[in-house]
Amino acid sequence: MAKSPASPKITAIDADGRRSRVKAERLEVDFGRGRRLVLDFPHMAWGDLDLEAESEDGTPVISVQPGACNLLTLRVDVHHEMVPVELGELPALTRAPQLGLVVQKALSDAERAQAPKKHRIRRWAQAALRRDAEVTIRLVGEEEGRALNRDFRGKDYATNVLTFVYGEGEHMPDESADAPLRGDLVLCVPVVVREAAAQGKVLEAHYAHLVVHGMLHLQGFDHESEADAAVMEALETEILGGLGHADPYA
Repeated sequence: MAKSPASPKITAIDADGRRSRVKAERLEVDFGRGRRLVLDFPHMAWGDLDLEAESEDGTPVISVQPGACNLLTLRVDVHHEMVPVELGELPALTRAPQLGLVVQKALSDAERAQAPKKHRIRRWAQAALRRDAEVTIRLVGEEEGRALNRDFRGKDYATNVLTFVYGEGEHMPDESADAPLRGDLVLCVPVVVREAAAQGKVLEAHYAHLVVHGMLHLQGFDHESEADAAVMEALETEILGGLGHADPYA
C-alpha cells in the first residue's frame, strides 16, 4: 500500500529565537487590517509552492522590499521539465502563455466560504490557456448571476458560468494572434454548489470544470453543433485529467 505524502515541516521562530515546529499543507499569516498571506504546499505537485495574498482594497502584492530602497517585486518561475543536454546544444526556449488574472468576489460570508481560492482558480485557468490572456473571474451570488444572464442572454435565471469576450468579432481568437485575449468569466457560486451536490461531484472538481469550460469559450471554442461539442468536451476532459480530476462527462 502506497504511503500518503508527508506534510511539509514548518518551523516558526519568534523574536527570541525559540523554534516551534508544525506539519501542515497550508499556512496562513494574518497581518490584520484585511491583509493576509497564504502559503499552500500542494502534495500532488512536485516542487510547487502556491502563494496567495489578500488585502482590503483588492490589490494584493507579494514583494521583497530591501531597507532604504524602493519596492522590488519578485517573481519566481519553476520549471519541472528538466532535460539533460550537452554544452552548446541548449534547446530553444518556449514561452508558456501568460495569464493576467483578477478574481473578484461579490459574495455573502456563507457564499464566500464555498468559493474556491484564487490560487486554485489561477491553476485551472492557466491549464486551459493556449495564448496570452487578461481575464477577470467574478464570483457572484444568485441575484447578480440572474441579472447578468437576463440582461446579456435574455434568460431570467442564474446559470453556472457566463463568458464575456472583449472585442468579439474584431479578430479570431487563435494562437497566432499577438494581442492577448481579454474577457470576463462569471461564476454563480450558489448554482455551482447546488449542481455539484445534485450531480454527486466534488465541489472543487466542478469549479475546475466550469473555469476550464469558460476559458475555452473565451478562446473561441463552443458546443453549438454535435461535432464542436465533441471537440470541446474531449479537450475539457484532457485538461481536467491533467489537473487530477475525473472526466466530467462520464
